[in-house]
Amino acid sequence: MTELRQELARAATMLDLGRYDEASTLLARLVSTEPDSGRAWCLFARAHLGADRYAEAVEAANRAAAIESGEEWPHRLASNALMHLGNHAEALRAAAESRRLAPSYWQTHVCVAQAALAAGQPALAASAAAEARSLAPNEPDVHFLSGKVALARGDLASARSHQERALALDPAHSGAMNELGRIRLRRHDTVGAIRHFISAARTTPGEHIYSRNIDVVIIRAVSRLIYVFVLIAMIMLWIPAVAHVDRLPLALGFAGAAVVIMASFVFMVARLPREARHLVRRTLGTQRVATALLIAVGGVGIAFAAVAFVPAAELPQTLPIAIIITIAARITATARLRSGGGSGAGSGGPGGKNAPGTPVAGRQGRRTSHTQPLPPTRRR
Repeated sequence: MTELRQELARAATMLDLGRYDEASTLLARLVSTEPDSGRAWCLFARAHLGADRYAEAVEAANRAAAIESGEEWPHRLASNALMHLGNHAEALRAAAESRRLAPSYWQTHVCVAQAALAAGQPALAASAAAEARSLAPNEPDVHFLSGKVALARGDLASARSHQERALALDPAHSGAMNELGRIRLRRHDTVGAIRHFISAARTTPGEHIYSRNIDVVIIRAVSRLIYVFVLIAMIMLWIPAVAHVDRLPLALGFAGAAVVIMASFVFMVARLPREARHLVRRTLGTQRVATALLIAVGGVGIAFAAVAFVPAAELPQTLPIAIIITIAARITATARLRSGGGSGAGSGGPGGKNAPGTPVAGRQGRRTSHTQPLPPTRRR
């Protein structure tokens, strides 16, 4: 028994260090020799979670729950894995069971709030988050989750307050930094959002969600740039038909508008941290973005050529075609930007799906309240 406890402690240390595969190898041996150890199965589930093997994590957590029916941790682990698998109803059921078994622990309420949020039940999530705050007002993860709930309900001021409180309690909480970036983006502060995502990525280099979120923001900025460029082009296309302007002033006006738009984008990039500027250059150099920009500029160029070089008598027939070409260029360019799976699209953190091009929520930062064991009095 003493040897088992030592091996379990060694496995737990590996998990804390992020050595999930090494821990899995050790735990696979332990559960084969000690199949009735609920804690070994819980740690095995935690190892599978860390390695993104969610189906295996559910299976291991269920084995632990069958062995120790009165423990809440297996249900919390199962809920976390089920959220990643997109089974939100079962995730919420498992979270509710963990709370029933240990209603005095803030972790179980956080688990319910997270599962309810993923299941699209913001009222239940808010209630569970409030209960977690009453039990642990000084826990960073409680405020982190409360901020996520507030953001989902559109309360940006409360969301920001909770995330700032989480950072005050734990300055290295990368999840809170990431959430502040998402809040900034909701307020159309692109530069501020990228700064927060950069801070999160610096704090947790191994968490790829934050760097993907930076790519998402850059893609959105490029999409907005294309939209403004095409909108101005469409307005200018009408000028020859309305004002009968010569070709040279029209070309100069078009070039001037393009220069102003590009200058505003360059100014935004210049305000970013050095790491972000490197990421912008990398993203702009990808085939997806380069192709989108080429389609937008090429389509607008063809439309302007069609308007500028046709006789005035043919302009009424040519103008609608030029407008259609411009609109088609914008739609095609935007579709191309989204075609790469939208960095950051899909599931983020423990559960939830986001629309393409939407920065995703981070995990619990350096803490993992869903997967960590409870205090020693609850361990067996």
